[in-house]
Amino acid sequence: MILTTEELGSMADVTATSLDETLAADAFGKFAVLSAADTEFIQAGNDWRPDDSTQAFLNAHDSDPWILQYREGSQQFQASDRVTLEQVRHAFMSYLAGTPAWRVRFSWRGIASFDG
Repeated sequence: MILTTEELGSMADVTATSLDETLAADAFGKFAVLSAADTEFIQAGNDWRPDDSTQAFLNAHDSDPWILQYREGSQQFQASDRVTLEQVRHAFMSYLAGTPAWRVRFSWRGIASFDG
């Protein structure tokens, strides 16, 4: 799999160790994408805004809010709620390992459909 981030660019053949270190360091920028293929990936983007809901999220979770999405083939989905960076890290690690934990831990809603 390939990990692509805002600040670090693309890393091919990412390992669990390198993925965990990259996401734990919080120096990768405002987005990260872990790709199995062009149409199969999990991605996260920082959703910080200068508003009360972001401040409430920070106070409750000690983390910026993140948007978590995945794509499988022609369908793209987004976690129904904003997530923490720690939740992003766990979801990416599960996706890399091929376990279903990343999918069952969140409620998902469809956000896009692409013609094939």
